[in-house]
Amino acid sequence: MGNQLIEAPPRRGAARALGIAVLVLAARAGAQPSGIISGVVLDASTQAPLARARITARSPVLMGEQSTVTDDAGAFEMTMLPPGNYALAVQHEGFLPFSPEGLVVRGRRIKLRLQLMPEPRPAPPPPAPVAVEFDEATMVGPAMISGPEPEYTQEAVERGVQGQMTIRCVLGHDGSVRKCRVLKGLPFMNASVVDALERRRYHPATTHGKPVDVYYTFNLQLALPQ
Repeated sequence: MGNQLIEAPPRRGAARALGIAVLVLAARAGAQPSGIISGVVLDASTQAPLARARITARSPVLMGEQSTVTDDAGAFEMTMLPPGNYALAVQHEGFLPFSPEGLVVRGRRIKLRLQLMPEPRPAPPPPAPVAVEFDEATMVGPAMISGPEPEYTQEAVERGVQGQMTIRCVLGHDGSVRKCRVLKGLPFMNASVVDALERRRYHPATTHGKPVDVYYTFNLQLALPQ
């Protein structure tokens, strides 16, 4: 008989290893490559790039979420994203948040131009009425409704302080007294008198029946308590 080459069948362990290797290669061949989301974030009102804007990607295919921050040119990039549907959350201080959805990543780069609207600013308060000098000839004078009389301080009593004081204040159209300034004072009594005046309420001065803010001068005669 001539020599015959007989090929031995592979051993059981080797066959199992070969099968596993074939399965891994097949799985790798069928896997879809990861994708990239990149772009720029801008101020919608000025088109200026927004640095340090935070972009967060969310998707059912992600374990958790992936975030990044824009650079000084407003640019960002998120890589190694598994294929799937994504939603973004874009935030920057002073701007309204933006949440684009339905971004499909399938092994390619998606480039975005994201624009954020500035947060609306509250309307500035109306300007305070401008006070005018009180004119007895053309205006009806204020009348006190309520409020304290000035209290004598112990120092003023001990020193026998009394006499006339002149204090100029703004008497508002709402009957308030504010911004008092002592034109002629008395020792140890100035603060007490100003405090008493600014705690009072008045019927305001009026011109043609309309309340107005006026500069009003109070002349007070102080006498020592009996």
